[in-house]
Amino acid sequence: MINLRLLNDEPAEESAMSLKVKFLLIVSVLLIASSATIFFLNRETFLSDKRSYVYANALERIDGISQNFNQDFNTSFERIRSALQLFDASTQQFPPQVKALANNQKWGDISIFIAQDGFPLRLMDVLGTQISTSEAITNRLTSMKENELIVENDIQFPDKLTVLFRQGPYRVYANLQFPFFKNIQSRNEVALYLAKTNQWWFPASSNDGFNSITPRLKEFFQQSSSGVKDIDLNNRRYLMSFKKLSQLDVYVFEVFDKKSIFSVVDSIMNKTLAASLIILVIGLVAVFLSIDSLTQNLLRLANAMSEFSKHGTAKPLKIANKDEIGQMAGVFNSMQSKIEGLLQQTQEKVRMQAELETAKEVQTTLLPKMKVETEAYSLKGYYHPASECGGDLWFHNCAEDKIFVFIGDATGHGVPAALITAATRSILSLTVDEKIWSPGRTLGRINQVLCDVAKGEKMMTAFAATIDLKAEKITYANASHEQPLLLPLSEEGRKFKKSDITLLGEVNGKRLGHEKDTVYEEISTDFKLGQTLFAYTDGLTDAENTKKEQFGERTVFKLAADACTKGSQRSLHDQIAKRIVEFTQEIEQPDDITFLSLHLRES
Repeated sequence: MINLRLLNDEPAEESAMSLKVKFLLIVSVLLIASSATIFFLNRETFLSDKRSYVYANALERIDGISQNFNQDFNTSFERIRSALQLFDASTQQFPPQVKALANNQKWGDISIFIAQDGFPLRLMDVLGTQISTSEAITNRLTSMKENELIVENDIQFPDKLTVLFRQGPYRVYANLQFPFFKNIQSRNEVALYLAKTNQWWFPASSNDGFNSITPRLKEFFQQSSSGVKDIDLNNRRYLMSFKKLSQLDVYVFEVFDKKSIFSVVDSIMNKTLAASLIILVIGLVAVFLSIDSLTQNLLRLANAMSEFSKHGTAKPLKIANKDEIGQMAGVFNSMQSKIEGLLQQTQEKVRMQAELETAKEVQTTLLPKMKVETEAYSLKGYYHPASECGGDLWFHNCAEDKIFVFIGDATGHGVPAALITAATRSILSLTVDEKIWSPGRTLGRINQVLCDVAKGEKMMTAFAATIDLKAEKITYANASHEQPLLLPLSEEGRKFKKSDITLLGEVNGKRLGHEKDTVYEEISTDFKLGQTLFAYTDGLTDAENTKKEQFGERTVFKLAADACTKGSQRSLHDQIAKRIVEFTQEIEQPDDITFLSLHLRES
């Protein structure tokens, strides 16, 4: 019987609900993971883009201020050089055109000194104005080296630049017009740090926020002359862009609170996060609804399978959807129909199997004893059917001085052939009861019955023989069966060949069941003590091994000749039985294997 177990014993509803939860968890995780990934990728992209923009913009602004400073400083210093070049030492006067140019361009106050007796003596003011010089300034002018330049400024006077310069015998002291720092302060964008005077100036919008971090800023200024850095001051993150104006030892810098810089990005991120959450919620609701519809159909399918598992039948599923679940329902309906048919076939097969086993047992009872040993002879038989019921039959009837042997092979094998052998066995029993020893008459009776029963559809080949022990004769008849072997007496020192073996084939009639009026002739020949009769069906020679090689007639004759040479005709039956078992290795055979041997003992 087939034991179908399609589902476990758990309720189908729990399994379906578990599947729903699994689907929801998987899809939820995927949606959350994808939303989070997109959010953080966008956030990182926005931050990187904003950071790159701010860094580049800050550095570009500081570099631009530095370039403007260098240009203004060089312009101012060139005015001093021009003043020295145009100064007339002989008259110790500036040409009138120089004074006019200085007035128009607002050079500032420039005075030229020459050192006498260790002290500088003023020669001329370019604009004719008086520049008050203290003793400290005079000492500084006196101690200056050739081409030495000293530039000073004060955050309190952002439009003035003090310059001390020596060239040859002349010293220049100037308060130049230098609006650079004043312009910076007016723009209110960048901050200033004057390292010489330790002065700080911050734009009005950020002064209160950054005064407290000036000590830490000095440390960064000492480490590098320019750059853009992320700094952490007072537990707050800042972005600083700075550059040193080396001529004045002044740092121009910008400090940004990163929180304020990225406030726009944070706002965008918050909006993106909110949109992602809304999409996630909508996606989860849609997934829940779709999975609910899916699992409902799966639940119906599971319930139908459970019912089929318990009762072996179930109502056909009707699912209108054309999706995979609908296809599964169609497959289930088809599978259910086929399994129900298979169950019916299986039940029928079991019934037939039981009947075959019964037939096999009955047929086994029809066979004679496989071995008969007396002082006069040794009679052995071998029978191995190819299926549950065989189509071969062998039989013997032993009297005081006579032995009757019969071997037959019905067409095919299985139940039809077994019925033929059963009918034949019945006729043989009647011949025993009627004490019919004639092989020809026995085959004739069997032929008539088989013609009536089988109507020519099933036939049998057969060999029958009667051995007269006193006369040492064998009388036999053949109905298209394989010719039996009659082994000769052994002779010491002689090697026997196939040609030395006698084949009982002088008479041969039609198969049993072919024509009802067939007469089977008999013939007699000597059968001496010490000789052996060996008869077999074609299943022996047609037997196959694992390589599909046949046992063959040649092997039978070789074993028979070797037995004659060795004087062991009596053991031929056992040798062939052993060889055929080793050859076939119990694999399924195309036909039944049957053979018998009769050895007359020498007195």
